Amino acid sequence: MPKLRVIFIQSILSSLSTIVALSSTEMIYRGGPASFLRWMWQYPSNAVYLFFLLFLFFLSLLLFNYKGFFIGTVLTILLFSFLAFAGFTKEKLRGDPILPADIEMAGEAKNMLQFFSKLSSTTILIILLVIIAILGTIVFFYRRIENHKGTRLFYFPSAFALVLLMVFLSQDLFITDGFLKKSFSVHINNNNQKQNYQENGVLLSFLRNTPSVSAERPDQYSSNEMKAITDKLDRQKGKKIVDKDKPNIIIVMSEAFWDPTVMNNVQFNKDPLPNFHKLTKGYSSGTVFTPVYGGSTSNTEFEVLTGMTNQFLPAGSVPYKSFIKKPLPSLPNILRSQGYETTAIHIYHNWFYDRNVIYRLLGFNQFVSLEFFPKPVNDMMYYRDNEVTDEILKQLHASDKPNFIFAVTMQNHGPYRTDAKKFYATMHAKNKGRAFSPSGKNILEFYADNLVEIDKELLKLVSNLEKSKEKTIVVYFGDHLPLLGENYQVYRESGYFYDDQKYKDYLKMYQTPLLVWNNFGAKREELHLSSSFIGPYVLNMAGLQGYYLTDFLTKLQSEGKSFLPRRDYLKYSSLAPKDLQTYKHLQYDLLFGKGYGLQNEADLDIEPSKNYRLGIADPHITRYEVASFRGRKAVLLKGDYLTSSCRVYINGVATDSTFINENTVYAYIPKGVEPKSIQMKIFDNKETLLAASNKVEID
Repeated sequence: MPKLRVIFIQSILSSLSTIVALSSTEMIYRGGPASFLRWMWQYPSNAVYLFFLLFLFFLSLLLFNYKGFFIGTVLTILLFSFLAFAGFTKEKLRGDPILPADIEMAGEAKNMLQFFSKLSSTTILIILLVIIAILGTIVFFYRRIENHKGTRLFYFPSAFALVLLMVFLSQDLFITDGFLKKSFSVHINNNNQKQNYQENGVLLSFLRNTPSVSAERPDQYSSNEMKAITDKLDRQKGKKIVDKDKPNIIIVMSEAFWDPTVMNNVQFNKDPLPNFHKLTKGYSSGTVFTPVYGGSTSNTEFEVLTGMTNQFLPAGSVPYKSFIKKPLPSLPNILRSQGYETTAIHIYHNWFYDRNVIYRLLGFNQFVSLEFFPKPVNDMMYYRDNEVTDEILKQLHASDKPNFIFAVTMQNHGPYRTDAKKFYATMHAKNKGRAFSPSGKNILEFYADNLVEIDKELLKLVSNLEKSKEKTIVVYFGDHLPLLGENYQVYRESGYFYDDQKYKDYLKMYQTPLLVWNNFGAKREELHLSSSFIGPYVLNMAGLQGYYLTDFLTKLQSEGKSFLPRRDYLKYSSLAPKDLQTYKHLQYDLLFGKGYGLQNEADLDIEPSKNYRLGIADPHITRYEVASFRGRKAVLLKGDYLTSSCRVYINGVATDSTFINENTVYAYIPKGVEPKSIQMKIFDNKETLLAASNKVEID
């Protein structure tokens, strides 16, 4: 009887822990008990399957006796709850589930979340009190738990459960049609992760994606196979043109740029994009199909710059963070090999998405990040596009070489306020069907007001380039649709789309406007390109030489095969299975393989620029004089490439300063200090030193 009593207690403890863990996790992830019960009703076998695996897990924790079991159970439930909350939040904001690859984005997410929530001191106090109460309760119960005097019988069920758990989990993760999955009629749709999570729960779905954090090796990948593929490709050798005839190429990836006038049920008081719409009538234009919705800008960026596609990578992965570890034959490398000055511009922190490292590997000569803009102006939450436009024009005038400039803007980044307007607000919107909710209406108008300002910057850029005698191409498009409220709020209220589970809605969710402007009379075309086709299209338009991957994509585009949708919608793509197989082999060889195909590309130099740097140049002090400024003793500094991010050091100690412009700064002399030397340094918000000026000795 005592033996049966021990086994009974273990079963009860494991069952209760499983019930608490399963219900709390899925209720948090699904947004409440009603949704949780609905899932249990719709997918009972999936729920029982998950319950069975969790039961084995908690039973195996009894290997650590009762106290260890208690601590392990508490930590597990807290960890599961955190994962569920992160999944709920991401899905509510972005529409896609949390994946293992998101762990790598913790730094970026933390930086962005400051714009999504501003907790009051009262809320913070309540949270702290709740945490203290929970910790107190845990300590109270832990101290009252008595460990069992271990016997073989006590540990045998736990050990047996651990062995079973390992067997079943390994089968679940690595065998598609495992015995256990078949027994419970569990279906896994790796092509549609959102549906996967809804059917199978957040815990197992997250775990199942763990083996997929590395790319799948294509069948028959070898040097002979790659040679056979590249030998069959029709190379489109670009015409040899002299440097003075090579056009400047400017690609502007405008943050969350989209045309809200395509929503038929929405009426605006005026066109928010009059200049863009006018330009599209005279120049090549259309749509770009992007790999992301509402965020993950760098994934679209990756496709544009490399010609590779996220569709051949693990779901939810971020190539900049996970896969780019070596130089690649990307657009900046291709153009640098042909005499171009290659510049990346982004008015945000240099380290975001590891751009400071990735841009070097992709072939840029310099990266002008937020820290190197003279005096960026904050537009309520992010920095204006005006400064980006000025920096583009400045770089064009500064270099005698043909320029390739890739600019990523930030002014239009979400979230879009539900309760405030910008000082320049002029837009009003109404829904022709049922009225917008107050928050939905404000979100859309806030976004439309952003577009008005962004549209002015596009006109400013084009107007300046029209005056130039240098041939220039401007590619302007959005990296993804804007997040117009949680759970597609504005899109749902306007009846535009509801989610991406239907193909027609998927097309709307992943399609942004595209403009390709030029000042040398190129023929106008109607374009519908996946973002990986943009680079090859521009090279062909400019008459420049690419390499076998860009030529392959150019050929596909000429055949009307420039649309590569998500895997579960591949049947709608015009790409043949053979095209996809070739594309996948070429990409794998470049990104993960041995680079067999590059052995015949003698003209392509993909080694990083030896002169790669952040900013165009270091700040430089040309002269100084002791002066008085705002009633304080100061040193007036004159120089070049000075920015508002510069810190001034007098005698090696940081001092207060006032930035006037990129040529003038006042540094205040501390009381009682006799200045002997002065220097300026630029740091980012992680306190990393990025640049330093010359050190001036003061007489």
